[in-house]
Amino acid sequence: MVYVALLFASVLPRVADPWPDEIGADLPFTLAATGSILGGVISFLAGWEQERAIKVGGFSGFCAGSTLYCVALLVQVASHI
Repeated sequence: MVYVALLFASVLPRVADPWPDEIGADLPFTLAATGSILGGVISFLAGWEQERAIKVGGFSGFCAGSTLYCVALLVQVASHI
């Protein structure tokens, strides 16, 4: 069992810091693309209409990214006051 764990750990790439130090204006667009991909996967698994699921996923991701960006911006501005 230990050998399997060591083999598995040697194959996976090392991740130093997965969280970014700053949030840029590209975050809403990145989350929109992620939402579109998730919408496509979910529509495939659930048998929904694919085009509609991708549109909804992209819009939801963009809204979530915009909200996170605005909250981060407000917290940064409020912390410097």
